Amino acid sequence: MKKYIYLCLAALSIGIFASCKAKKGVEATFSDLDGSWNIVELNGKALNPAGTNQVIEFDVARHSLSGKAGCNRMMGQIEYSDSHKNIIKFPQVATTRMACPDMSGERELLQALDKVVRFEAEGDAKPVNKIALYGTDNTKLMVIEKK
Repeated sequence: MKKYIYLCLAALSIGIFASCKAKKGVEATFSDLDGSWNIVELNGKALNPAGTNQVIEFDVARHSLSGKAGCNRMMGQIEYSDSHKNIIKFPQVATTRMACPDMSGERELLQALDKVVRFEAEGDAKPVNKIALYGTDNTKLMVIEKK
């Protein structure tokens, strides 16, 4: 009987120690998105924001976004509800229609924005300065970094 009690106590203390060690990362909230962000990764490729000229500006109060897709300006709405934390969508993002020498990066960005369904903090920095945006199949579509 004593062995059983000691075994239970040992299991309990290991469980308590493991739960203390399991530190949850920083969580991003909808309000963390407010402001101007550089796109630093797109579909697994690191980007140089100075070279791509791709910037997203979130206005959480108005549930809208704007920015530069590369050569063209973009604008759209944000679908978000406090009852579904970290679930987000960008329906009907529109752009201006200027002809640009290379539209591939712009097309890739717009296609990725169309697939986004959730966001989460990237790293452990507080305040949140990097956010990853994911698609329905849990693929990381892009990483944005606060300007």
